[in-house]
Amino acid sequence: MRFLLFLAAFLACVGPAAADRFALRYEGRALGLLRIGDIAVDVDVSADTYEITTALNSRGLLDWFEPTRLNAHAAGVIENGVVRWRQYDLDHRYSRKERSIALRAGADGTVNAVIEPIFSSWGQPPTSEEQRRVSRDPLSSVVAMAIDVGQTRRCEGAYPTFDGRFHYVLELSGGALDAFEGGGYQGEVLKCTLAYRAVAGFEDGDNGRRRVPRGEVWFGLMADSRFAPPVRINLPISAGGASVRLSSYNRAIVDVFDDAEASP
Repeated sequence: MRFLLFLAAFLACVGPAAADRFALRYEGRALGLLRIGDIAVDVDVSADTYEITTALNSRGLLDWFEPTRLNAHAAGVIENGVVRWRQYDLDHRYSRKERSIALRAGADGTVNAVIEPIFSSWGQPPTSEEQRRVSRDPLSSVVAMAIDVGQTRRCEGAYPTFDGRFHYVLELSGGALDAFEGGGYQGEVLKCTLAYRAVAGFEDGDNGRRRVPRGEVWFGLMADSRFAPPVRINLPISAGGASVRLSSYNRAIVDVFDDAEASP
């Protein structure tokens, strides 16, 4: 299930008077054939703010054995090209269980968490206050990656992430340019290697969560946007391989006016 959360989290900037809006739809498959879920990601990025919403619904065999519904939302600001998260909300329903998580980042860097029901264990060792302070929420980490890749056209950087219990680091490396066509997007992509490094909040028996093999993320590059949306994610898992592929792509650039500009 952590794998599905990771995919959903993974799936989700122009001038100061415009906002870049993306409506992205993905299809998840295991072993290249078995449909495991659909993911909807809506992203709104301006010069100094961002908002991302995602919804995941299990499909196929996975829906028989472990039906999953997930909705998440994150928002924050962008300062000098750096993503600084402010809020994260998750509603997760799976296998007749459910959990809601609300994270808020204070101006001083402190993180307030409201979790229902509360976790029975916080892991060994649990995530520290300092680790919370230096992290982003899962969706904001994805936004940060997409903006960094869009701005630099390089696969590099480490992204500390905290989801309410687990603290881990996502790392981008490598990098190969290629052409891509599919799901409504046609253009250049940058193929990056993705590493997942578990740090805190895990139990000794959480080997499946601790040891996620290196995967690959393809980011769509556009000349007129510094946001590079993921168009494909490939991840090896214990039962074989899994991929998330873009099935629908829509982009709009909209004018944004503040109250002062709108006043006569």
